[in-house]
Amino acid sequence: MRKTIPILVSLLLAACTPSVPDIDVALTHDMGTVVKGDLAIAELPVRNLGEASLTVESVSTSCGCTKAKLTPMIVPPGSEARLLVEYNSAAHEEDLGPIRRSIFISSDDPDEQDVQIKFTVVVAAEPT
Repeated sequence: MRKTIPILVSLLLAACTPSVPDIDVALTHDMGTVVKGDLAIAELPVRNLGEASLTVESVSTSCGCTKAKLTPMIVPPGSEARLLVEYNSAAHEEDLGPIRRSIFISSDDPDEQDVQIKFTVVVAAEPT
């Protein structure tokens, strides 16, 4: 009987724990090298490791030269969405060499409501 009580208490506590979403995404990404004037495109998985649906409230970028779109914006438990990232190397005339930008994802994950993904891309004047 003494062994049964701790097991029952553990089961009761587990049943009372609310189901929550849990976002999982790489926080850095190297987009490689792009020739000045071309687009650098990447697709990153955004996973929900939680037990409740993850609702992404917004996706934004640090600069107008970068676009980011997440599909779908509601990710069921155990599933993933695709984050399409597009960097336009023609947006800033002075951009050459290593460039750093960020993507921001706001969601209902209680532990990580705001996630920042930092990416780098090297803008080359001539094809390499």
